[in-house]
Amino acid sequence: LQRGLGWMEDMSIIAIVVGGVVALMDHFGGISYLLENLTARIKSKKGAETGIAVLVSLLDLATTNNTVSIITAGPLAKDIADKFGVDRKRVAGLLDLFSSAFQGLMPYAGQILMAAGMAQISPASIVPYSWYSMLMIVMGALSIATGLPNFKDSKA
Repeated sequence: LQRGLGWMEDMSIIAIVVGGVVALMDHFGGISYLLENLTARIKSKKGAETGIAVLVSLLDLATTNNTVSIITAGPLAKDIADKFGVDRKRVAGLLDLFSSAFQGLMPYAGQILMAAGMAQISPASIVPYSWYSMLMIVMGALSIATGLPNFKDSKA
């Protein structure tokens, strides 16, 4: 029980810190800057989906934590999705898919470091064999290109 509560405490602290960082970014104009620069190049729904995928991927590479990257990218992705009519289910899927995929390709990410430590090998030597993560990126790109799956409005 105590171990589980400790993990929940860690997640709560992370959520509070990330919320604070996002609020500071918003206060100092960082979120507006990101949105302006990202949406300036977006002209279509597929462009919006690509922008969301790139945003969460870059945040994941910067933070090395897919949960933090999703929480940080979430408000930005919502604004982009609302502006270009992207279904929220697709946005959630793209955020999860691309943050998780890049998490498995970073030699400095926690799970790669742990696996490399257990096997007593270099973390960089594992990355070329991270096929699942590579295939996730390919499938995510195919999903954006084809528009599949195409969610129907559940109220219809």
